[in-house]
Parts: sequence; structure tokens; C-alpha cells
Amino acid sequence: MKKIILSSLFLVAISISAIAQDYDMSLIPYRSGDLWGFATPDKKVVITPKYTAVDWFSEGYAAAKTGGKWGYINKAGKMVIPAKFTVAKPFLRGYFPNDKNTGGDTLLYAGASVKADGYEVCINGKGTILSKCPARSEAEQNAQPDGVILSRKTYSLPNSEGLFDKIEDDYEQNGETYYIATKNGKYGVFNTKFEMLLPFEYNLIREGQAGGKTLLAVEKNGMYGLYDAMGKEMMPLDNQSLTVVNDRMNKGYVIVKQDGRSFVKTLDGTNIVNRGYGDISYDNMGGFVLTGDNNLKGFYFTDNTYISPKYTSVELMPGGKYLKVKTFAGADGYINSTGDEFFVQ
Repeated sequence: MKKIILSSLFLVAISISAIAQDYDMSLIPYRSGDLWGFATPDKKVVITPKYTAVDWFSEGYAAAKTGGKWGYINKAGKMVIPAKFTVAKPFLRGYFPNDKNTGGDTLLYAGASVKADGYEVCINGKGTILSKCPARSEAEQNAQPDGVILSRKTYSLPNSEGLFDKIEDDYEQNGETYYIATKNGKYGVFNTKFEMLLPFEYNLIREGQAGGKTLLAVEKNGMYGLYDAMGKEMMPLDNQSLTVVNDRMNKGYVIVKQDGRSFVKTLDGTNIVNRGYGDISYDNMGGFVLTGDNNLKGFYFTDNTYISPKYTSVELMPGGKYLKVKTFAGADGYINSTGDEFFVQ
């Protein structure tokens, strides 16, 4: 997710599609006490918990730890690659160049290490170390990392009768260019005709995209609000903090804090998380982490499903159906979107 940090309280978050590992969710990691196995989505245990740790299945293999080392099991629960690795990552599909085969030869591989220092090599589906790691798809190689640094623009627009001191940014709307500028230390917005859209009275204005729209997040005297690209108020300046989120379906949300309580709204101002929480943050995989007054974590799925705060941490898994959680006792586990726990203490 690209993030533009404006201040410690004001964040415009612009989410982009990221390439995440595809897990096989027909079997779910299941913990009994301190040991791990696998269960079906209806919680029927099919691989007896006997490993000290497991990862999700991918390409027919799941990493499983026993005796202090990692190996790989198949979906029948058989250890098909011996447990001899200090690192064992999920299996992926890559390719080796081959002059006789356009596009190269497809190969299953995983990153692993047999050394204590964690130096990784690539292994094939038989556990054999490959001479080199296969290449990933072009889309994955070109995927942008988080935290993209945006270059600063330069402008040569003539200053009409001292209208502004400095142009900070610009955006296009309906064939017109609009400029975010400063005057006497205050921010405002005007167009190429030098017509004011927002007056020079804001401490900060930042432009971002969410829900297919250009938005202007503003701060004035420590309070935050939201305008559309034409300067129409979308959310008034009555928020202690404001975060604009663009999810993977290109739908926009806004996390706001009012009177010390956090809420989530749609761009039209409709409350979707209308019970105030101590804090709310967006999960990069989608959905929102809810923090209760006791600092325990819950989750809001955008299909209007809630998980009440009862865990010390929650993290959405790729695919959007399961959460990795940590219990109050400090143990890891998985739950589904209806709160069913795939573990017993």
C-alpha cells in the first residue's frame, strides 16, 4: 500500500493491488495446545497436530517444523521433503529460460536454508537444491514496493499579482489544472485562471485518489476535513485525525477520530463502523483492525462482518477469509471471518 505521511495525525493512504502469495485454503492450519496440524474449513481435523509449527499449503506443499527443523508435508500429512531446513518458505511457480521453449520451463520451487545463518537457496519439489532460483512472472518482478517515494515537481507558472508564494502540488479535473499552493504559510487551491477553489487558510492540503475520485484532505487549527476535487465539502473540519483509504476493489473509505473515538465512513459520509473504538487502522490485505479500550484487537470485514476485540494482534491472510491472531496467552492461531477459532488451548 502506498502511503503519503502528512503528519503524525494525518495520513492519506492509497492502496494499490499487491501480488501476495496464493494460499490453498482447503486446509487450515490448526493448533491443539502447542502442536499444529490441519483442518478443513468446517474444523474437521485431517492432519493430526504433531508439529511445532506449520505454514499454509501452497502448490500442494506445506512447511512443517519438527525437531527444530523445517520440512514439507503433502496434503495427506506425509513428510515428503525431510525436515532439515532452518528456513522453509512456501512453494511458488517460476521459470528457467529455455531456448527451445518460449517463455522458459515452469518449475515449482521454494526458498529454504540448511544453514544456521539463514542463507537461502532454492529447492525443487523433491528438496534438491537448484543451481539458481527461477525467475518470477514479469508482473511480480515489476510490482512496486510499499513506501514509494514521490518526486517533487517544479513549476514555472507566473505568479499573478502575488497570488501565491509557492506551488506545492497540482492535479487535473475535467480538463482543468488545479494548483495546491501556499501564501504566508497557509495552503489554498486555485486553477489556471487564478480562480480560488479553497482560500489560503489551511495549515495543510494534500491531494490523493480514492474510489476513482480526486480528493483533498485538509488540516486547519489541528482539525481535519475532506473536500472533492472541485472544493465541495465531503467531511467537515471536525475530526482529530483523518485517513483516506482506497481498497483493492477501488472503493474509498475514511477513518476518522472524533472525541477520541475512531470510526470508519464511506466517501459519502455513511458510517460503516459507527461504534467508536480506541483506534482503527487499515489492513494492507483489506478490512480494518479494531483496537478496543483494553488495547485488544478485533477486525471489520468490508462485508459488514465484525470480530470483537479479544486478541493481542490480528492480521488478515491473503484471500480475505482468515485472520492470523495472537491470543492473550501469547499463542498464535487462525480464525475465519465468522470468528470460528482453529485452535484449542
